Amino acid sequence: MTVYLVPVGGPRYQLYVEVAPGAESEGVPDAPAGGGFVARQIQKFRATLAEAEQERLRRESGEPETSSGLWKAIMRRVAETVAEQRLLWHMRHQTDVEVAHPDDIDSAAALREVRAEFSRDEARHRKWMFIDGAIVAVTGPLFFFVPGPNVVSWYFTFRAVAHFLSWRGARKALTGVTWRAAASPPLSAVRSALSLGTHERRLRLLEIGEVLELKHLAGFVERVSARRR
Repeated sequence: MTVYLVPVGGPRYQLYVEVAPGAESEGVPDAPAGGGFVARQIQKFRATLAEAEQERLRRESGEPETSSGLWKAIMRRVAETVAEQRLLWHMRHQTDVEVAHPDDIDSAAALREVRAEFSRDEARHRKWMFIDGAIVAVTGPLFFFVPGPNVVSWYFTFRAVAHFLSWRGARKALTGVTWRAAASPPLSAVRSALSLGTHERRLRLLEIGEVLELKHLAGFVERVSARRR
């Protein structure tokens, strides 16, 4: 597996990976037999993940979305969560990973950035795993007698399980992965591209993405760098 250390403005970096479409659910644990609480939460998570993926594919193909109102907003937020936490979910199954980094920093500095990023992720997802888990414990019984699906509890169930998987991925990256570093000149070009005007920046990022064979790199860099300005 190759992870990319991408410049996103100033001294800041963000880790990035691309996986095959539909691969987000790979490695999500199956619900244990017996139909208990944990089994129900995992079943909800897998169902929400599958529906969000279908809605995303419809949007990208120009088809009308089937959801509406609050559920449409939830599906869009779930899709954003998948994009943000994709790397961490897949890290749970890795033991040997290469980090491609800009060639204007050395390998030791790149590996320090990687460890710092996963350390922040481990702490953040551990905190939100417990917060969202507590919300599920409250909203499940609270809305039990409300007619229709318990959308609020459903959404926070997804968040709690997603944070749990991300926490596990961050822990694995810190304690169970052998990291190798490889300099990548195209990633250094991302840094200079960020200083260009909107149109020129987009074209340059698309070119870099083609060189690295990363289809969605341009969109990722523009989204993350805009958030950090």
